[in-house]
Amino acid sequence: MSPMVLTFFVAVCAATVLAPLAGWVCRRLNIVDRPDGNRKLHTAVVPLTGGPTLLITIPIAIASAIWFAPGILENSRGDFRFLICLAMASTFVVAVGLMDDRFGLRGRQKLVGQMIAALIMLPSGIVIEQVEVFGIPVEFGVFSSFVTLFWILGAINALNLIDGVDGLASTTGIVLSLSVAAVTWIMQGRPDGLLISMALAGSLAGFLIYNFPPAKMFLGDSGSMLIGLVLGCVALKCSVKQYTAVALVMPTAIWAIPIFDVAMAIVRRRLTGRSIYATDRGHLHHCLLRRGHTGGRLLIVVASLCGITGAGAIASALFKNEWLALVAVGTALSLLVISRSFGHAEMTLLANRVRRVVGSMFLRKTGLPLHHEQVRLQGHHEWKQLWDVLMVVAEKHKLSSAELMVNMPVAGEAYHAAWRAHPDGETHEIWRTEIPLIVDSTRVGHVKLAGIARGEFSEWLVTLGKSMQPFESDLKDIVHYIRKKPAASPPVPAIVPGLLAERVGS
Repeated sequence: MSPMVLTFFVAVCAATVLAPLAGWVCRRLNIVDRPDGNRKLHTAVVPLTGGPTLLITIPIAIASAIWFAPGILENSRGDFRFLICLAMASTFVVAVGLMDDRFGLRGRQKLVGQMIAALIMLPSGIVIEQVEVFGIPVEFGVFSSFVTLFWILGAINALNLIDGVDGLASTTGIVLSLSVAAVTWIMQGRPDGLLISMALAGSLAGFLIYNFPPAKMFLGDSGSMLIGLVLGCVALKCSVKQYTAVALVMPTAIWAIPIFDVAMAIVRRRLTGRSIYATDRGHLHHCLLRRGHTGGRLLIVVASLCGITGAGAIASALFKNEWLALVAVGTALSLLVISRSFGHAEMTLLANRVRRVVGSMFLRKTGLPLHHEQVRLQGHHEWKQLWDVLMVVAEKHKLSSAELMVNMPVAGEAYHAAWRAHPDGETHEIWRTEIPLIVDSTRVGHVKLAGIARGEFSEWLVTLGKSMQPFESDLKDIVHYIRKKPAASPPVPAIVPGLLAERVGS
């Protein structure tokens, strides 16, 4: 039997046996995920066992391979430094993940922990000093360490963010691990990278028995971050050509689907005026769920997409043609965007922003608005009626800009609209404000307004507040309707446009 095959099956068996034990310990330590009826919609308390299970199982599988074939690491040129650093970083990131699972860390606190784990990996020999993109070398010089940290942090968070549905991160991790193993074997056959990749794939396969929907155990942040760290570092280590340059196209292709999910989350949040740490239901798995892909079917869809990009990376390594990886990535991402399964709304936001920036360079002052855009990010409700009410307020008070962001993750509704006109005055005279939209003590979005100060500010502000009352009333009615309506109900009847001016006041 091949040592690599042995590693995989030992990992499967070890994870199958150790996961229940880890689950018992996590329950005793209260490292569990409790339903809250808001973001966490599962019905029972579920232990977060992924990190400890993988952290123990992977070394067991690797040790079994070394015992079976004592000389298996001889071709690694004695590079045990990488294994030691990876073991230390893995232990640390699991500890951070367990703290987050147990106590709930803030996003910035968790990011600091991830950075420390990435820093531990810098002495391991995977610093990206030079990359090759389609045969063209690119030197990073003094920025090498920064680029390496960015890659590792991206890998950690890519798997962490995609872990939102039972079994999804585990299934994705298996496909990515096998893809990394295949590319590693084709390019250099590094036994350390192969062992780690096969051990991780086997461990996840064993854990998937308990993580398959409906899940009895969750990976938790400790598990998902560990997968990202290990795969990100192994992909770098095994993509080094003669220890000089990193063939970056192939590992990037393998990671294309998780990277795309993270990139779209950043675009969606930043271009709608929210923090990148904000929660929403706009990730890939959320969008696929809304299109009817549930349970095992959703896992098959995501695994197939990752399989396409992984196959492209494997073909690229086999035929020494990086364009094959690019074509595979383009195919997978195009399937998502063109079918409007995921990424279409974000691409629309990005196109609107580019058009706005370019247009501002050439458009002269006219009576027309500089831009007026509306994007339904998620859901089916017709939010335009609410936006029309806000537009009447903007016109009445001669505002220079208005923005509406609705974000109701539980209801699967998200909407963004923005309008901007030439200010009727000097730029330094413009005031700006952000108003949180709160209904029944729950924030459902925000409104941003800007305009030229006119007369006594306090008196004018009272007038603006009175004008916003119909907007607030309509918002409450819509939110209450959405929260109460069945999933298949039609949207709430639209406000009659002819009555907008009368309701807001002339």
